Amino acid sequence: MQKHICIIGNGIAGITAARQIRKLSDHKITVISSESKYFYSRTALMYLYMGHMKFEHTKPYEDWFWVKNRIELIFDHVEKVEFSTNCIQLKSDESIIYDQLIISTGSQPNKFGWPGQDLEGVSGLYSIQDLEAIEKSTQNISRATVVGGGLIGVELAEMLVSKKIKVDFLVRENHFWSNVLPLQEGQLVEREIKKHGVNLQLNTELDEIIGDSNSLYNQKTKVKAIKTKSGEILDSQFVGLTVGVSPNISFLKNSELKTNKGILVDEYFQTNVPNVFAIGDCVEHQNPPVGRKSLEQIWYTGKIMGETLAKTICGETTKYEPGIFYNSAKFFEIEYS
Repeated sequence: MQKHICIIGNGIAGITAARQIRKLSDHKITVISSESKYFYSRTALMYLYMGHMKFEHTKPYEDWFWVKNRIELIFDHVEKVEFSTNCIQLKSDESIIYDQLIISTGSQPNKFGWPGQDLEGVSGLYSIQDLEAIEKSTQNISRATVVGGGLIGVELAEMLVSKKIKVDFLVRENHFWSNVLPLQEGQLVEREIKKHGVNLQLNTELDEIIGDSNSLYNQKTKVKAIKTKSGEILDSQFVGLTVGVSPNISFLKNSELKTNKGILVDEYFQTNVPNVFAIGDCVEHQNPPVGRKSLEQIWYTGKIMGETLAKTICGETTKYEPGIFYNSAKFFEIEYS
């Protein structure tokens, strides 16, 4: 029997699920996203900024692919899901009725309540909208700050360096990416970062982002400096917040869907609501596989989640088994895996 499968979110998890469901069935498939109409490679955002690629190069599939494969794309924002009636309410006042729902709304950059964190010129690096904000905020500036010692942080530092912007890189730990890399490998990366002119400051935490008090009336206050926990003031015309991400699930508050940090799911991605599943960055595993974390916000695990859930949706109930953890990246002149 044909069912209507609705997917909220067009990142790697949601789109993989859509493609695999189409391969395995004749179900009606609808994908809703308010970030972009077409799926693109989020990991390529830095190369757009650096001029190595254009946006169309980041799309793995031509625009005609979706029509040919009967996957309907809706560019709109989900305001609310009425789980009792299987109804999705969109910002455009349209509504969609589903038989089964897959929530794959990804994550959003963390903010920890720093004074000034919402000033103009402060941004994370996750979405197309973030990239547009960064491009606007870093035109004709000379100095920027990146906060957070992880993969996105070093990528953003490389982006800014490519535009001849002086970068202060604040890392609160005693070596780079300490929750992933051992000391010696962290120090190797630190030498690479410093070699490219980045002012890497270990054991340093952000205390406050300072705005320009001379901004004109009716204009949003812009960043002019940051203050560290030790009291040091650093001039900065842009601040990149790259201190991790958290599940993007605010639109589900006050609903019957059970959430904690993320949407709570079992090993089959089933939520507490019948016919509602969740995959990708927005998910929190109630019983994670041995050796894995309850939150897994990585490109390749999102892909595996989409493939796994598609089998279950199409009648072959399949448990999430991601195998041995791995990750890979390239930044400056280092290829990491």
